[in-house]
Amino acid sequence: MSKKKVLIICQTAAGQMYLGVLLNRISYSPLLARTVEDGLLLAQTIPFSLILFDGDTSGLDPRAAITRLINAPSVKDVPLIVLMTSENPLMGESLHSYGCSVVLTKPLDLAEVYRVLARLSEQPRTAPRVSVKMRVGIDEGTPEKVLTSVNLSEGGLYLRTLSPLRGGTILHINFTLPHDTVPIEVTAEVVHSLQLGTQLEAEPGMGLRFVGIPEDVLLRIRNFVQWEMIGDLEWKADI
Repeated sequence: MSKKKVLIICQTAAGQMYLGVLLNRISYSPLLARTVEDGLLLAQTIPFSLILFDGDTSGLDPRAAITRLINAPSVKDVPLIVLMTSENPLMGESLHSYGCSVVLTKPLDLAEVYRVLARLSEQPRTAPRVSVKMRVGIDEGTPEKVLTSVNLSEGGLYLRTLSPLRGGTILHINFTLPHDTVPIEVTAEVVHSLQLGTQLEAEPGMGLRFVGIPEDVLLRIRNFVQWEMIGDLEWKADI
């Protein structure tokens, strides 16, 4: 599946780098422009699924930029996300009234960015996931009491096994996040399974969805995923 293209309009090189790397890591294809004019020129030859506009661009009223974008024939139907440092709700309401789809506040929260982009680009997955190998214990009387995870998100995880269970099976599992010491115990439901076939297109195993996960546990997993994905990037409000 080809990546959805996202036009990033940001004046600073640091901001372009930050946003470009972030989008690449969550499986979008970013194209960079410094100004609205540059972005509109790109849009004449390249179709985009989304536009991210840095509303903190020096010397530019974001409302004027939004007006330019929503009235340009090449992008007027493309969802527009505005990034702002201001937490003033009146400013957000004002920008919405000018036609932007969403206003996101800096510093950006990876989980929120992922959900917004997934919704606006009609992607089925709503939470970022990372590859992580860790031992996962299973309380039930399954053939294997300990399996190895392949990836993890705040919504669930995928376990490698040659004997995946049927969809709808409820399990009580436990694991400890890498570099953590406090075990996590949660309930999970098998939502899909993959048997070993003639071609190894994906690892055989089963995907689990967390059920009724406590908020504090959800936050621990969310923070772990965010750190694994973008913890090496500089997290600044004035990108």
